[in-house]
Parts: sequence; C-alpha cells; structure tokens
Amino acid sequence: MLDRGVSMYLEEKGYDYPYTGIKEEIIKGDISVANLECPLTDKVNPVLKRPELIFRGNKLNGVALKDAGFDLMNLANNHTMDQGREGLTDTIKVLTGSGILTVGAGKSRSEARRPVFIKKGWARIGFLGYCDFPPEGYIYDEDKADVARADMKSLGEEVKAAREQCDFLVISFHWGKEFDRYPGDRQRKMAYTAVENGADIVIGHHPHVLQGMEKYKGKLIFYSLGNFVFDRQLPEGTEESVIIDIAVDRVGWKETRIIPVDIEACRPVIAQGQAAEVILEKYKAGSRDYGADIDIISGAAYITR
Repeated sequence: MLDRGVSMYLEEKGYDYPYTGIKEEIIKGDISVANLECPLTDKVNPVLKRPELIFRGNKLNGVALKDAGFDLMNLANNHTMDQGREGLTDTIKVLTGSGILTVGAGKSRSEARRPVFIKKGWARIGFLGYCDFPPEGYIYDEDKADVARADMKSLGEEVKAAREQCDFLVISFHWGKEFDRYPGDRQRKMAYTAVENGADIVIGHHPHVLQGMEKYKGKLIFYSLGNFVFDRQLPEGTEESVIIDIAVDRVGWKETRIIPVDIEACRPVIAQGQAAEVILEKYKAGSRDYGADIDIISGAAYITR
C-alpha cells in the first residue's frame, strides 16, 4: 500500500526505499508476484467512501516496483478502485509501461477475469486474481473497468479453463476478516473450489495479519500473508509477514520456503534470530490444524512434497 504513511517515506527516502530490505529475495524468483493495494495515478478522482480509506500512489512507483524485481501485480482488491475507473486504467498503464503484468482487473468484467500466463523454461505458469469484497463508492457496470469480483457461480469453471492452458496455476484471493488469525468458512470454501478445479497454489491477503496455511488434496493454500509494505503496525501482529518461495517441477510444487519478515518504518525486512523464530513458530502453530507439516530450519520454514 503506497499511500498514507508509506508515501511520506517515499518522498523523503526515494521510491525504492520499501524494497531495500527484501529486494535480494524478490529478484531471485523466476516470477515474483505481489498484491498492489492502491491505484497509481496522478489524477484525483476519489470514489464516495470514508476519505481516510481512499488511497492513491504516485506513478513513479511503477519503475520502483520493477526495479525491485516484481513481474506481476494482482489488482483484485478493495482499494484498486479508490480513484475510480480512470484510476484503474492509469494503474494498468503505469505497470505495463514499467514492464509489470497485471491480473484481476480490466476494462470489463470478462477482461478482469482473464488469466495471465508467463512462460519460464518448460513451464507455462498461470495466474488468476479475485476480490471477495465489492469495492465501495461507485456503481458497478460489467461493461466498464473494474476488478474481478469473486463469484462462486463461475469460479470453478474459470479456474478449470485456466488450468487447461498452463502447467501450474496460482490463484490470488483478497478475502477474510481483518485482524482475524484464522480463515473463515467462506475462505476455505473458495480455496477448496479453486483446488478442486485445478489450482496448484492459493494465495490470500486482506486480513492484515498472518493466517495459517493448509495442504488440501496435495495442493497448498496460504490463507493470508499479512501486510508487507504498510504503514500501521497496530494491533499486535500486523508487523509480521512472510515471503513464500515456491519451487515447481513437472509434477507440481516441489518445495516451499517460508521467509519471515518484519515491517519496520513501513519497510519489510528479513527477520533474523529470535524475531524470525517467533514469526515462524506462530505460523507453524496456526497451520497445524489444517494438516500442514512445516519444518523450521535456520531462520526459514519449509514444506516439502
């Protein structure tokens, strides 16, 4: 989220500031993905909702995100439309102009729900993004620019169609209850539907805290990765995050490394020592009820097939 308190640091320290503590990990990935929780636009056209919850990031963030190593941004969340449809179309232009692909939003309902595919070596990796909260403050029109809204009626078929076009499929969901450390029934239902129809990995965000992960039918569901670049570390736990590093082979996911992160002055940094152990132990405990077998080794956690 690149506005509010974060924007103060960006203006003072530069637009690359948020990534200096994690860039080394991000650029290692063949494909690096994040959820962008604000429009990037110079135009001020706020929607009708509480002013303190309306965000807008500077367009200069596009280049900084690319320099940090990101290849794809999920836009399916409840703040992408904070500056209206024009803000969304500006955001897509900024990101694509910087060499970053987008998923989960588009100029119409059908375009917003269109999967994105990235080819790396032998593998064609697919991505879909959905938001489970109707963005506030404007009138929905399926023929106009918007984010992809989660729809249980069409989710299974959309996932199935995408899976038929790729070797490995990642689904991003913006869902769940803020500050709740456990996934709700609707989160689990959507995740199961995605997996049952071909998703290999499900990644969630919105609760602002870490929620545990689940192994379901041999696939991995990460219910919430918490915050990342963010300006408010209250209540307790909102300063804790993780980076998920997934290795893929021709069978599916091979190994997943969970890298603990602390957020300090809006900037995520790799947690070290006791701080890393605390985050990982909490994550392991929160995942135990969902059948996830997590091993903590030397400041990181691992899930193996």
